[in-house]
Amino acid sequence: MDKPKFYQAVRELILAELASGALRPGDRLPSERALCARTGMNRNTVRHALLQLQKEGRIHRLDRRGWYVTPARLTHNPARHVNFARLAAAQGRAARWTTVDRGAPLLDGAHEACGPGLFPARTRVYEVENVFFLDGQKVAYVRNFLHAGRLEGIVPRIRDRAMTQVAAEDYGVALVQTDLLVRPEFLPVEVCAELDVPRGSPGLYIRRVKTDGAGQVVTVEHESWRFDAIELRVREE
Repeated sequence: MDKPKFYQAVRELILAELASGALRPGDRLPSERALCARTGMNRNTVRHALLQLQKEGRIHRLDRRGWYVTPARLTHNPARHVNFARLAAAQGRAARWTTVDRGAPLLDGAHEACGPGLFPARTRVYEVENVFFLDGQKVAYVRNFLHAGRLEGIVPRIRDRAMTQVAAEDYGVALVQTDLLVRPEFLPVEVCAELDVPRGSPGLYIRRVKTDGAGQVVTVEHESWRFDAIELRVREE
């Protein structure tokens, strides 16, 4: 009967350090062993408190690295899409990303980027993988399919510039987000590995379809975000 009071004591201790600034966003928490020694609680009680704080989005765990204070979430208005770099800069955050070129496959009809409202079968696309970083921390894994005929040779150009910016400035293609799908998910195993989070971690899946001014599909993007890294907010203007 007393166990909830014990774990709450550990939770309140960590919350107090967050409130005082002793622990700041991005800081690593003391090890579970150190917290046990400091509080006189056993490992199970300390772990219970840490898991509760993780559920609340206050802290997160990275595989083989420990527990960290979660930075503020990136606020995103899904009705008015702004590229990742601009969105982060507008909120005083430092954004960067990695880019991996996965070639230029010819899509068959069963491919995830094909279907009604997506690419027609037998479209050649560039397949690109990105990991998004905010303030030095991994927050999202992205698979992007880009129309190779409309954006020929684009991959090297998007290593240090946002894709929507390159499409507009270098190709004269102003991309318009015409379809958006958002759903919660348990992150796939390969995504957990890319983001250095434990298997089975919760996340947010976002699929974006962007077209040109004539309605032709130019990109299909699949984003998998850490659940504690982003929040969606729509404001009427």
